[in-house]
Amino acid sequence: MKIYFNTHTFDEFIKEESLDITNIPQETEFLVLGAKKVDYSKFTKLKAVYRFGVGTDNIDFKYLKNINVPVYFPSEKAKEILYDATANFTVYGIIHVLYREAFGDINLWKKKQREYIGEKIALVIGTGNIGKRVLSKLSLFMKTKSFDITANAFDELKPLVKEADIITIHIPLNKDTESFFNEEKLSWAKDKALFINTARGSLFDEEALYRKLKNSNCRAFFDVFWQEPYKGKLKDLGQEKFFMTPHSASNTREFLRAGFNDILNISRKG
Repeated sequence: MKIYFNTHTFDEFIKEESLDITNIPQETEFLVLGAKKVDYSKFTKLKAVYRFGVGTDNIDFKYLKNINVPVYFPSEKAKEILYDATANFTVYGIIHVLYREAFGDINLWKKKQREYIGEKIALVIGTGNIGKRVLSKLSLFMKTKSFDITANAFDELKPLVKEADIITIHIPLNKDTESFFNEEKLSWAKDKALFINTARGSLFDEEALYRKLKNSNCRAFFDVFWQEPYKGKLKDLGQEKFFMTPHSASNTREFLRAGFNDILNISRKG
């Protein structure tokens, strides 16, 4: 099968195999997707699609069903690695930002006081495969609360956001959740709240978040963005206010290997 990789994630592994790679959509039989969107109408010989990850916002299910093209996702083994790795990365990001200046200056032997994180409240929005792991892991460090639309009434969200010191979001991106954190919801947050996003950039309104960070003592840690690579105005605030990582939450070698094995298995089926 002629394979089109719409992601550079697997470049290292591709070298190890004799695959029939193409960069021409019109001759592609097997499309491997990352998070980027594609124009499916250009892929006129398509037989299969593999989406590396759990997001579905760049998959046109209706179109692919109409042309009888199956869509594959990571195997259960790969997904378990993804969920846990992303949850670990999220928790690390939170701890990193909170402790960023806590280690003092060893050369001057000067200590810096820090806040005790055990008294902080972390709100986890979305308690699915990743969110529930984040909730469990964070509970070892601080107080935790959660909000999930399947378990909570929507009017419970505002008081939870108002009391939270850390807010981390783990919900899918769709037409109902785009700009979930808009001007109004951001206004509910404390002046020193920390916003975490390792899910999808567009769950936050970019302009509203910029104004919130610029005009308050709030900070944010984002691994996902509205456009990638991200060069928007939030970057101008600097890492102290808007700490960025390049969409790497699940980027473990084990997950990449498991995903590439999925690709090999699908391609061999023809």
